[in-house]
Amino acid sequence: MNMWEGINDTKKDIDALVRFCTYVPCKVNLIEYNPIDDGEFQQASKKSLDAYISALEKRNIVVNVRRSRGKDIDAACGQLANKS
Repeated sequence: MNMWEGINDTKKDIDALVRFCTYVPCKVNLIEYNPIDDGEFQQASKKSLDAYISALEKRNIVVNVRRSRGKDIDAACGQLANKS
């Protein structure tokens, strides 16, 4: 699941995911979003990421965070940017 600031980073969003995962056995991959410049979508804060992890782990739901590499050179996974 990609995490975006202002889109799915609230307590309400976290609670909805936890509720879903209690009914459907699953593993959750939290994926850092790789923003391009100052576009419309931005990565959720570390505080939001930590809140997701904490809430999922409290319910014994397996959670992994997929950290991105290469953000500093716009080469992160899924981040093909054309700069002029």
